[in-house]
Amino acid sequence: MSEPMFTITDEMVATALGAGRQRLAREFTATAVRYDPGRDALEIDLRQGFGLCVPRAAIVELAAVPAEALTDLDISPAGTGIDLDGLDVHISVHGLVLSLLSPSTLAAGLGQRGGARSTPAKQESARRNGQLGGRPKKPSRAA
Repeated sequence: MSEPMFTITDEMVATALGAGRQRLAREFTATAVRYDPGRDALEIDLRQGFGLCVPRAAIVELAAVPAEALTDLDISPAGTGIDLDGLDVHISVHGLVLSLLSPSTLAAGLGQRGGARSTPAKQESARRNGQLGGRPKKPSRAA
């Protein structure tokens, strides 16, 4: 039998366990995941005390997966991943939450929603501005 290339020491194990604990303390981790076919969305319970309902289409890794396969979703033992082992799909919980809650994603969603609202007052205001030549120019500041 050949000699091992290196030996794992107790100190190395302790260091790795400490790093893992620190990671779990600062990253989003899940305690449960389930697929809601009525909403075509994943419901994710997070260890941090809140949950998310995420449309399947918003999760790139699951957009093309047949809905029937989503009944086999699991959480990794540490809660760091959402796994669909039958199709070899593994999603980082922390990465997913950050991508959904990033300022640019939130701003895009809110701007899209806000800009899509059209009220009679908004329509009338736009008509009046159009008749006047559009939005007024900002006055220039004298130096």
